[in-house]
Amino acid sequence: MSGDSWDGVDRGYIPPAHMEAPGVEFHSDAVEEVDPFLYEVLRYNLWTINEEHGLTIQRVSGAPMASFAMDFNPSLFTESVEFVFYGPYMQYMSGVTDTQIRWTLQHRGANPGIRDGDMFLSNDPWVGAAHQQDVTMMSPAFVDGKIFAWVANVLHQYDLGGTVPGSFVPNARDVYDESVPIPPIRIVEEGVLRSDIEDSYLRRSRKRDLVALDLRAQIAGNNVAKSRLLGLCERYGPKVVKAVMRKIIADSEAAFIAKLARIPDGVWRERTYVEVASPGDRKTYRAELTVRKQADRLIFSNEGTESQAGAINTTFSGWRGSILTAVTQLFCHDQLYAIGGALRHIDFHPVPRTFTVADFPASVSTAPIQGMETSLNLAQNCLSRMLLADAELGADAMCIGGNNMWAGTLISGIDQRGQPYGLGLLDPMGGAIGAFRFRDGIDVGGMNRTPIGEMPNMEHQERSYPMLYLWRRELPDSGGAGRYRGGNGAILAFVPHLTEIIHHATISSGCAVPTGLGLGGGMPGATNGFRQFGTSRVELFKNGRIPREMAELDGSGEVLPPREVDLELRPGEVYVVWWGGGGGFGDPIEREPGAVAADVSKDSVTKRWARECYGVVLDEFGRPDLTATMALREELRQARLKESRAPATPCAIAQVQVGGHGPSTVLASLDGETAVACSGCLRVLAAGHEDFKKGSALLVQETPSSNPWTIAASNFVDDLIELRLWLCPGCGHLLETEVSRTDDPPIETIRLARADGGS
Repeated sequence: MSGDSWDGVDRGYIPPAHMEAPGVEFHSDAVEEVDPFLYEVLRYNLWTINEEHGLTIQRVSGAPMASFAMDFNPSLFTESVEFVFYGPYMQYMSGVTDTQIRWTLQHRGANPGIRDGDMFLSNDPWVGAAHQQDVTMMSPAFVDGKIFAWVANVLHQYDLGGTVPGSFVPNARDVYDESVPIPPIRIVEEGVLRSDIEDSYLRRSRKRDLVALDLRAQIAGNNVAKSRLLGLCERYGPKVVKAVMRKIIADSEAAFIAKLARIPDGVWRERTYVEVASPGDRKTYRAELTVRKQADRLIFSNEGTESQAGAINTTFSGWRGSILTAVTQLFCHDQLYAIGGALRHIDFHPVPRTFTVADFPASVSTAPIQGMETSLNLAQNCLSRMLLADAELGADAMCIGGNNMWAGTLISGIDQRGQPYGLGLLDPMGGAIGAFRFRDGIDVGGMNRTPIGEMPNMEHQERSYPMLYLWRRELPDSGGAGRYRGGNGAILAFVPHLTEIIHHATISSGCAVPTGLGLGGGMPGATNGFRQFGTSRVELFKNGRIPREMAELDGSGEVLPPREVDLELRPGEVYVVWWGGGGGFGDPIEREPGAVAADVSKDSVTKRWARECYGVVLDEFGRPDLTATMALREELRQARLKESRAPATPCAIAQVQVGGHGPSTVLASLDGETAVACSGCLRVLAAGHEDFKKGSALLVQETPSSNPWTIAASNFVDDLIELRLWLCPGCGHLLETEVSRTDDPPIETIRLARADGGS
């Protein structure tokens, strides 16, 4: 079984001739050409089939994870297990469905065999699941007795066992404290659900009926997709449909290669940290990602990531799936998320026994909250910086979104009807969209890894669970500041209602270390936050008024750690959680004063933050005073330079010819060689193959200076965390921001290859 101690290279794509499938025959015939009009009709028909597959799961399940979080995703594959389409739901769940189908072909083809009408279930993270709760259902579609294609889906099922309701186990020591990983097993045999396997599967769940419905939702989704696909084959012929599937992959491959051709060869890196691996822990854990672009290939490595620890880990499956989600969003969005062609040009070089590629038997039940979100964030920034190397492709670059480290809360107990319940709060699905190179992000605009996700309706929550919301609203200032502002996150508060106690646990990170990193001098979004206020019900609702702010509650509240179990919330006590917004793009003091005034007028930015961070002075009517603003901004620039350290490698001012544009630096030509220059004053900072930070001034600040809602790291961890601002030593232009442990050296985010091919 893959993963116990695996350190090989995954090349993303296995040519059909190299597929290992004993006892299985493939239907691989296809016509040579397809009429262009018919191709478009069938291409969109296949996309619609995949989307209907997902809608079927949502409608049949009815569980909050499916209905609101869209915590599922369907996929369509060729017979040789190349992706044709992802679904537009929770996309990183599907990033390793192909590896699970290949494992099934290799290990189940001969025994018990793969037949028409069969479906295989798996939730094993060392075969391909993101974590045990993400259950994969795989089904072959047969034509003329041979496998013509595969349909598959992944759905987060609520409770599959383990020591904590919901199966997220924040205090797990290893996988044996969690729900049981199941390698691919045939649960549907020639169209019939096997009751013996279903009974064994459901036995471990606290919510047997709900999980049984989830199983049937996944089976129904596969059946609908297969029926529609085979209907196309009957109408147009399987050879035509197969040709369309192959052309979808070939076209997406050509589009991917064309984009890579516009980007210079080089290496891009990013780094972040996850804090608190288990309750009581006060450490941070470094995660790194390196992306090397060589001609028409991308090579990903997690070298530099620290060892697996506590309950923050993900397996290779989660790491790969997270990276592919970033590739899909930034490079394949114009191909309807057809990732198969890109996968032909991607290599994965995992370093095992790290917390982003953990070995068995590491705890992985909370993988999407730490290890996977971390990997997605790193990949998104690396790939966005790559796109920024080209003036046209840079329009697709996007900062990390809000709730980028899931602000997770588990609640359980006895509900208002006297029945046991359990819930993972899904409100943080409201997320936020990070800033772009040319526009602001979107306040509480969802999560880009789930393009059609949504947050739950409060009235539905209050009807279904013993809770009463005091407020849920956008959180001003929580988005990362920048020339273009990251979208704001949100804040909510609730109390127990018609119950004597709510048991709860926090399962998060991103409280000590800002993880919604900006680009090109943009600031990170706020950290997550959890607080609990103790008061009496009478005091809480005195004068018949519902509190609307934390300042109206009793005291300052208890700051809760990001990972804690056995917490209790009793009547009158208030639980508050907020999540940060998306990263900002570009230097905040270059934001249009009129845009800042508009932000203040609609309560997205406070007047204080407009002045302190954006350097905008507003008059009594809320209009920008342009003269005072220009003076304040120049004062802020000079203060930056005065407080900063001189460049490690000073560069002389030189005349350059500007080439590709970035947000704060430009690729330029200096005496025929590629150079990196400040976009503000065109001062050369470094040669293109050198680290431009060495030619930049450095200003070090504490992390709360980046955002009013960012909590001091010392509340949660012993490691010292700092915010590094890299500045043009000539004009004080903010080039890049970096959140780092004090004892870690600067991360070299970009190194272009030499013209002679060297690095």
